[in-house]
Amino acid sequence: MKLKDLVKGTKVTDNKIAHKEVPIDKLDAMLNYQRDIDMKRVERLSSDEYFDENEVDEVKVSVREDGSMKVCDGQHTIAILKMRGWTTVPCELRYGLTIEEENDWFTITNTKEKPQNRKRTLTSQINGTYEKNKIEQDFNNCIKALGFKLDIFGEEPGNDYKIKCPAKLLDMYKEYSSRNDVDGFIECMDLVKGCWNGNSKSLQWNYIRGMFDFYETYKGIFDNKRLITSVGKKSPSIIKEIADNDKYTKKPSLKYAKIYVNEYNSGLNKNKRLKMSLLED
Repeated sequence: MKLKDLVKGTKVTDNKIAHKEVPIDKLDAMLNYQRDIDMKRVERLSSDEYFDENEVDEVKVSVREDGSMKVCDGQHTIAILKMRGWTTVPCELRYGLTIEEENDWFTITNTKEKPQNRKRTLTSQINGTYEKNKIEQDFNNCIKALGFKLDIFGEEPGNDYKIKCPAKLLDMYKEYSSRNDVDGFIECMDLVKGCWNGNSKSLQWNYIRGMFDFYETYKGIFDNKRLITSVGKKSPSIIKEIADNDKYTKKPSLKYAKIYVNEYNSGLNKNKRLKMSLLED
């Protein structure tokens, strides 16, 4: 809803939703998916060249039982209006939401109205209600049970064991879950963990996707222990260097999978080696 469509004062549409002007100093943007304010963007959009008061979006605010007002969406709008000298902002207020429902509201707003980067929406899904975000929360619980953590807002600091590509890995989890093979997903991620013990570089997408390429190609053929000991001898930095020098393989993750095959085969008798041709098919 735009300011031009807003009825001045308070308009209550039911007993849980209201539209009204709220003093800026009453608003608190302390939800864990909130990104840092982009001041360059704020300065640009608050300038006379760009600013149009009739196009101001309502700020989405959750009013909690203690009376505190948590901004679910619109912190940049608030910053722009403050720079314009406004002391109040138009808000959509929702009452009686749980913290999980606040996260659901953010997710719905930002996937339908103005899509955000997936890190923000995944953060809100993981912190939302289980019934609406079952697959995302099952994924997060699975990752944590394996000893990893996701690179999302509000997660504990430190890069070790932090998955750098949570949205892409979620898609992989969904794929395995859809064919009732979450155990396969777990086994493959356990191989990643066993090889590099949570090294932050190894938790970038090409390393992980390459391991899935390897796993899906040679499942039932390779020996897990040998893979971990052989591939784990190579540091993630060396593996990246080798992959970067591969000018013939087009798919990035396949470059990594080929390295895993070469390391696995090193020192093995010919009859025990994995066939690279299977990976290339």
